[in-house]
Amino acid sequence: MSTTEYFADDRRLEHERLMSQSRVFDPLTRRLFDQAGLHEGMRVLDLGSGAGNVALLASEYVGPSGSVVGVERDPEAVEHAQEWCTLSGIENIEFRTGDVQTLDSMTERFDAVVGRLILMYLPDPVDALRRAASLLRPDGILCVHEADMTDWTTADSEHWHTARRWVLDAFERVGTRIRMGPSLYSAFLEAGLPEPRMTLEAEVGGGDQAPVFGWANAVIAAAPLLERLGIATAEQVDAETLTARLTDDMVACNAIVSSPLMYGAYCRV
Repeated sequence: MSTTEYFADDRRLEHERLMSQSRVFDPLTRRLFDQAGLHEGMRVLDLGSGAGNVALLASEYVGPSGSVVGVERDPEAVEHAQEWCTLSGIENIEFRTGDVQTLDSMTERFDAVVGRLILMYLPDPVDALRRAASLLRPDGILCVHEADMTDWTTADSEHWHTARRWVLDAFERVGTRIRMGPSLYSAFLEAGLPEPRMTLEAEVGGGDQAPVFGWANAVIAAAPLLERLGIATAEQVDAETLTARLTDDMVACNAIVSSPLMYGAYCRV
């Protein structure tokens, strides 16, 4: 098996969740790409392209003279992402079905390899980085964005504590690296790569600015897995009221909510 078990079972719901979370993560990833040096005319490989959000960001940097290839293990996700690009008139992105851990299907070379929230799901992220770097042209850029999933909110409430416990328990039981972000520096060095430059950002706020929906969506996407593992039932998750309950508790506590802490790492190879 080349990947750990992914926490979301329902592809349609997961596609919607990824599209929603892009509202939080895309500005952070955009700033990371700025610092890493993505530019017009590049050919970019996007690891674990999912709904296609990161590939779309990269396509904006490389422009019509460049191109992006997204590789994703789920054929249904590849089909959805390609249809989305076609309907949107985006012509410089191609999505392919492939194994991100091995990248065996990739034979060409790229000017940059990027990825967001993908290494955390792989059984051997160090080897994945090494293989990704081997696909770069000389002086190519390797740039990844990974999370620390442990910090959620300052709200001291049972709903928040329970939701956090459910998700982190499920992640741990299926082998997800919930603190892949802080591990990026050592992973780059263990892969034989140059010392990476690092960034750290999160979306954070209270009231109307709080990214409550991101955590609620994660719990809802994980609900089938939570039930299968005996962690929580669908009735306990109560997807229809979850966001409202978490929001009410945050407001009652005068609390803030943070997105996952997003660690960026990039280097030239």
